[in-house]
Amino acid sequence: MTFGTYYVRADATEEFERVLPESWAALRRLGFVADEQPRLFRSVSEPVRYVELVTWVPGVMDPAHEHPDLIPIWLRLAKLVEPHTPAVVERGLVFDEFVPVVLNADA
Repeated sequence: MTFGTYYVRADATEEFERVLPESWAALRRLGFVADEQPRLFRSVSEPVRYVELVTWVPGVMDPAHEHPDLIPIWLRLAKLVEPHTPAVVERGLVFDEFVPVVLNADA
């Protein structure tokens, strides 16, 4: 299982939630991920972060990044996120609150 973190621009959350299911549907159609439903969580606090849990088929992540059906979707997602440098955490632990997000993964 992979955990992906997206730092989504504050003005792009609605579009992000529309585009991400397209990625899931394409990944499933192409056989890159398991049939189980991906899970998505959104941070309660700023900056806006989404954590995605997806089960990839072993050994396909590199070919997926070169697949012509996925590149346009992922380029759209890339325009909705922004770079982020996490703050230094003195104690080495952080308890961030996230809420589940339910999307139409059959886009």
